[in-house]
Amino acid sequence: MIGKFKKIPAFFLVLAALWVLGPAAAGAGETAGRLGLKEAIDIALKEHPLLKQSREKVSAAKYKIGSARAAYLPQVTYTYNLYYGNAFPATSGAVSGGPPGLGGSAGGVTTDYYVNRFSLSQLIYDFGKTPGQIDQSRAAFHQTEEDYAGNRQKVVLDVRVAYFGYLAAQRARKVTEETVRQNQELVKQAQGFYEVGVKAKIDVTKAEANLYTAEAELIKAKNAVELSKVTLMTALGLKTFPFTGVEDVMEVTPQPRPRAELKTQALNRRPEILRNRYQQEYDQAAYRVARAGWFPTVSSLAAYGWSAADAPFSSNSMDNKSWWVGAGVTLPLFDGLLTYHNVRTANANTRATLADAEVLSQDISKEVDQRYLDVTAAWELIRATKKALEAARENYRLAQGRYQVGVGSIIEVTDAQVQFFQADLRFVQALYDYRVAEAQLDKAIGKPF
Repeated sequence: MIGKFKKIPAFFLVLAALWVLGPAAAGAGETAGRLGLKEAIDIALKEHPLLKQSREKVSAAKYKIGSARAAYLPQVTYTYNLYYGNAFPATSGAVSGGPPGLGGSAGGVTTDYYVNRFSLSQLIYDFGKTPGQIDQSRAAFHQTEEDYAGNRQKVVLDVRVAYFGYLAAQRARKVTEETVRQNQELVKQAQGFYEVGVKAKIDVTKAEANLYTAEAELIKAKNAVELSKVTLMTALGLKTFPFTGVEDVMEVTPQPRPRAELKTQALNRRPEILRNRYQQEYDQAAYRVARAGWFPTVSSLAAYGWSAADAPFSSNSMDNKSWWVGAGVTLPLFDGLLTYHNVRTANANTRATLADAEVLSQDISKEVDQRYLDVTAAWELIRATKKALEAARENYRLAQGRYQVGVGSIIEVTDAQVQFFQADLRFVQALYDYRVAEAQLDKAIGKPF
């Protein structure tokens, strides 16, 4: 049997294995590898529950357009009525196309009576009410689309902030781990100097105290990494974190963009601005619908039916048939000033939406200015903290060298070491702040994703 399998080409064995494993093999492949920023954004846009909810709202709003458009199509109904009493004909000879009248001629005989009718109505003209309702539903649909676009930008911002937060936490942990290692070496040096009588016991205790402090900071740093991983997992819309690592993209390369150009982009594509424009269309359509309440509605009608005292679908019951066609006009005479108030409401809503557009423009311009300045300041902070880090590193190297040759003090070394540690953390924080400011600027200008 084994010999038979040896004759099968390895390629077909691989295909067979993939067919048997199916989705499990594919899923295992998906969980491997490191997570990149672009991949993280793609996952969140696909998996985040907020966007799933928004997509369904868009679908629901789209179906409402069809609901409003249904008024243009014929309305066909079937009515079946069953009556019981002595007000109906006892035989099927009487002609009745609809419900029989009371005070009949059955002579007090109690009987069943069946009425079947097919009815058709068709709207002819309603002075813009139905087109206005369609325009309203279409504008509402576009508003939900912009809500969806805004939620996409929010999700992307959350992912980017969480992604950079995780990277910053990892870098901070590495910095703390290096600090622990440096303090461990310092403890060994101080212990060695003490044993040969070069330094006092206080050097050993001072170095040990710094080591324990660094180890405590390392515990906090490791916990911060785990917390940031949970934050990233939540931002992605996942219940588990199946990735082996995250690609480090903390290093930055500024790409200067004119502030005026950024403002123009924001005012042209921010979802809030576009949503307001569709709200204006909605308000204008609402005004047309409200105004139509003053005008008549013209429609056509038709019906076909049969009725009898026999069983509803017997041969006798089908003999008593009737039909009619016609047209009707419904003219509102007095509606309690409902239309008057609806028109005034629609006009007020239109003015409020226009005023809201001005508020949005001011707020968005202010937000772009703020985010632009944040990015500029964050870049300058990176440059400053980088120079401070280089100086602190050199200071620590010199202090460490002086202590190793026996001319420096333990206080000088520990102070330099703490300064170096804090400068390194400030540099990591500066990188994180820049990346977050950059992401916030992209959202402020309405960058699509």
